[in-house]
Amino acid sequence: MTHLERLFDAPSGPEWLLFFLVLAGLGGLIGAGEFVRHAFRWSSEFTRKLVHVSVGILIFFAPEVFSSALPAILLAVIFIAVNFLAIRFGLLKGMHGANRPTYGTVYYPLAFLILVVVFWYRFPMIISLSILVLALGDAAAAIVGESIRNPRVYFLTADKKSFQGSTAMFFVSFLAMYFGISEYSGYIDEGKVALTAAIVAAVTATAWEALSSRGLDNLTIPLSVAFVLSCYLIPGLADAARFSLGAVLALVIAVAAWRLRALAPGGAVATFLLALVLFGTGGWKWTVPMLAFFVLSSILSQVGKQRKQPFEGLFEKSSVRDYGQVFANGGMAGAIAVLNLAFPSFDLYPAYLGSIAAVTADTWGTEIGLGSGRSPLLVTTWKLVEPGTNGGVTWRGLLAGVAGSAAIALTAFPWIEHAGVAAFVVAAGIGGSLIDSILGATVQAEYRCPVCGKVTERRMHCNMQPTHHQKGIEWMTNDVVNWACAIAGAGLVAILRGIFDVFGRT
Repeated sequence: MTHLERLFDAPSGPEWLLFFLVLAGLGGLIGAGEFVRHAFRWSSEFTRKLVHVSVGILIFFAPEVFSSALPAILLAVIFIAVNFLAIRFGLLKGMHGANRPTYGTVYYPLAFLILVVVFWYRFPMIISLSILVLALGDAAAAIVGESIRNPRVYFLTADKKSFQGSTAMFFVSFLAMYFGISEYSGYIDEGKVALTAAIVAAVTATAWEALSSRGLDNLTIPLSVAFVLSCYLIPGLADAARFSLGAVLALVIAVAAWRLRALAPGGAVATFLLALVLFGTGGWKWTVPMLAFFVLSSILSQVGKQRKQPFEGLFEKSSVRDYGQVFANGGMAGAIAVLNLAFPSFDLYPAYLGSIAAVTADTWGTEIGLGSGRSPLLVTTWKLVEPGTNGGVTWRGLLAGVAGSAAIALTAFPWIEHAGVAAFVVAAGIGGSLIDSILGATVQAEYRCPVCGKVTERRMHCNMQPTHHQKGIEWMTNDVVNWACAIAGAGLVAILRGIFDVFGRT
């Protein structure tokens, strides 16, 4: 029986009694928060943190309290529903806070549910430590950041963060994990693993806390910590030494790219997180293609910067990539790398290459096509349009896309099965970039500036004047289109391989 099948094993009678006691205890904590808020007129932000920490500590002991997973699953499902309804109807403000309405209290039990499903019968300590980091580290970041009179504030996303709060997040997370792993020393071969795993996991948790907004850190922190700890602690899942080396390499590349102004600060943090997954779990086989995309595309962007300057105001993003651009171009590749780690029997490497080839073809096509000096053709009608128009392509840009896809296939050639896979990757790269252009021409959001009259992807233009929505779907931004491009590249490789396998056997 697999661990997934065991998740729904019926608990014993005493465990059901414990379930109702824990449920009552959690309800009591929430009720106490509401009582304190009303009776002593404490701020809802304070009571929210109090409930956040108390619930986290209580959940920390869940794998010790229950031997079956089902009670923990039911607790998570109940509080996902209760918290969602409370937010929608404005209830339990002592738990949700008032300064920034978010779905963070829904993400909290959702993260616990995911951890239970994945680790309950494999490595329950990972559940406890991941929730403990969220309960203590995240709370420390908020308390320290808000208690200092003049903190050093920074913004990677819409949420305000502070350097003092992030520092507190790192140290509290590190200590919680180091001593937690040391308590379970029987699970690891050497004491130094606890130190290394705690450092890398604390850096990862701090990075996600800095980058997450609107309560999403309640999901990203525990899941990212669980991922890092599983790579160090679960035997045979990943090479711990390679993962540590990958963390160092990811940090060096992110900092270097930021110093060279190829990445915005948020883009550098996102690059570290993405590179950690790729470099740490995949080795050079997975590292080289992504590194080639990033380095060559950055060079191409800098070389053609002067020629593209007249078009800068038309695009939503600049050539200095932010976190949205990094995840849009590499997020699908990172997701495939995680799936490959979880399901090693499936050969997902070609799909990974297809994803990178698609965003490379799109990036190279845009960079070289804009600098060609030729009027592009709209991909849906093949009529001439103004340079910089979404969905516009040039023959030079298309050829650049082919070259970009071929470059990615070439970097991976030592690790692919046969030349046919390289051909699939090139074809998928071209196909993904064309899908990107079609979406740009049809559904991507465009706005018109009331001052200069130009059509742009930006919501603000000409000294931050609001623009007027002209066409497309408002949430279909350039980053969303790039996500679609990357997904299409991965999917096209899978389709081409499937067709090849069917006809290759006949």
